Amino acid sequence: MLSRRSAQVLASSLHSSVQKSFPAPSPSAPTTNILAEVRTRSAARSNLWVHRFNDKLSQLTAQSQPSVDQAPSPSISAASSRLRMSDSFVQVFLPFRSDPSVAEQYQNPYATGAIRMGKILEELDALAFYVSHTYASNLERPVTIATASVDRIDLISSIPIDQDISIFGYVTYTGNSSMEVTIQMETLLPDKVHPADMDSAKYIRSKLPDEALSGSHLLTAKFIMVTRDPTTGKAAPLKQLVLETEEERKIFEEGAANKARKQSEAQSGLTKRAPSHDEMTLVHNMYMEYRKYVEERDTRLKVGFSGIVGGATALPKPADIEWMRDTRIQNIMLTFPQDRNLHGKVFGGWLMRLAFELGFASAFMFSRAPVKFLALDDISFRRPVEIGAILDFEAQVVYTEPTGEIVVKVVAHVVEAEKGTRDMSNEFWFTFKSYDQEGVVRKRIMPRSYHDCMLYLEGKRRFERE
Repeated sequence: MLSRRSAQVLASSLHSSVQKSFPAPSPSAPTTNILAEVRTRSAARSNLWVHRFNDKLSQLTAQSQPSVDQAPSPSISAASSRLRMSDSFVQVFLPFRSDPSVAEQYQNPYATGAIRMGKILEELDALAFYVSHTYASNLERPVTIATASVDRIDLISSIPIDQDISIFGYVTYTGNSSMEVTIQMETLLPDKVHPADMDSAKYIRSKLPDEALSGSHLLTAKFIMVTRDPTTGKAAPLKQLVLETEEERKIFEEGAANKARKQSEAQSGLTKRAPSHDEMTLVHNMYMEYRKYVEERDTRLKVGFSGIVGGATALPKPADIEWMRDTRIQNIMLTFPQDRNLHGKVFGGWLMRLAFELGFASAFMFSRAPVKFLALDDISFRRPVEIGAILDFEAQVVYTEPTGEIVVKVVAHVVEAEKGTRDMSNEFWFTFKSYDQEGVVRKRIMPRSYHDCMLYLEGKRRFERE
């Protein structure tokens, strides 16, 4: 996984590549509320947005045809089955400074100056869809696009609620029928971009000039999108990328490495292979510790249980230890047509927001102090969620660090009440960090079964990937 430093380096590399490759904005592009349409979850509105989006791209293409001096290289002209990274570029804005009403929608009441990350996740998922739609619109036949997974989201720096934000993304790696969409967030310098331009198509396909950006990279996200034939449901081939610069080649190679890493991790997970020797030693050490403590909810203590473990008197659980199973919280949600995406299924960004907010609540209740989001690790969308399904979300803290980091696992199950079935839809892993607060004891999580120990090891692995 990307380290915080690697994410910053990648952000700089992406910025450099985009700045060199992307066309200048069209001064006469028509105006519409771009971001508001990206946000919508209604199928009817989504269809409207896709058509208007394509119309807008066509207008921009016609207005910015390259001159003779700007003609594409022979390799690109000859490679009709290939596309450039810049061909999928899409940019939208969050005008927090320019429009206080937008900022109000994202304010987080649980920490001063903080932002609602759940809503940001919704925006990222929506933008990833439109980036992939832009890329796939060059195919000869229509395809269905879906989010297969979220490889990683890293918060490099806190997102300010009092500054205007640029969110842009484009395809950075392609397989046969899958594409990696990389999304970046940057802050704008005050008064360098007119508010009307943020609501227009002027910069929807064009990177902002350097003088408009603060140089502060806030976030890096990687989504894996897949294309399917709408009739057969089978994989639909994609056009491949043309790499025009050394920076783009490095970005593409990073995407290939991410794909190989995920395949390797899928084969070495704890459900397929036993823990390593070091991990088993850790499990045994935890067992030797937790067996010493009396669990307050153990009913045997109320019916004359001797309290003797291995010949020693059981000890009260220390105040800084929390049993893993006691951090578990649950939320049941109904799904409605307003929550559907373009294909009539439940919008993935909506699922991500609900999972994040439950995970946040779990971490907050565990730490008893405000927490901030650090990273989201590898969400897989195992099955689509139909409108009308009942969603059962369950969150629990599975790993902690002495420095305050908290790993939370959230699982979403689809419940079909009439059939009495309950199937997993998604699995989410969030990393938070608790703030130091006077008078609050920093807690650590403690497993109390083999299953809990495996969750602890999985949380530890995911934390160490950062």
